[in-house]
Amino acid sequence: MTAINLKAYEASAADWRRLRAYAKRVADQTRRPLAPPITYSVTDYRTVERAVSQRSGPFGMFNRTVTRSERQPFTRQVTAIGPHWVLDQRHQNIEKNHTDRTSRHQETTHEKTTYLLLPDGSLKYVAVWEEETVHIADGTPRVVIDRSHHLRDIGDGELKAFDFEKVHREYGRHGKGIKTWGDREPGKKLLVHAKGVGLSLALKRLL
Repeated sequence: MTAINLKAYEASAADWRRLRAYAKRVADQTRRPLAPPITYSVTDYRTVERAVSQRSGPFGMFNRTVTRSERQPFTRQVTAIGPHWVLDQRHQNIEKNHTDRTSRHQETTHEKTTYLLLPDGSLKYVAVWEEETVHIADGTPRVVIDRSHHLRDIGDGELKAFDFEKVHREYGRHGKGIKTWGDREPGKKLLVHAKGVGLSLALKRLL
């Protein structure tokens, strides 16, 4: 068996014309069911005017209506991408902790990246982030959660996710300093002889 040469791999270039044509053929021919859209919820706040009754005068004899402004939360659904076929998924997490004499502060970011094929043959990847901030002061917790995403075409920068081994890495301890864990970054072991071959194999698995 011929050994895989890293230098030859680095010197190679992905044949994107062939990869895109193959992706279109796979989308047309696969019988695999589509995965549902990737969605997440976001909580926003808006100011609303509310009429309230207010009593005044001796013994509350008089009643009048006043208008007050209030900030109210409302939740909306965000669709990051529609129905698709999953080629691979990666996760990355980072937890940052800070503690002093009177408070504790923790920021945790969860990132989920999905590499996918769309029904029209497009190759995309979408990263969805959830950022959770917990601040505890005088025993009272305050929690803020933000979610967002970005959507991009799969390009040269994403090929190593398919061409190198998938490994899980974990550093640090939960609740102390900085803790990271996940499999977003590819390992050192090269699996294919040229750039883009791993992506081609991932597409082939859908047939």
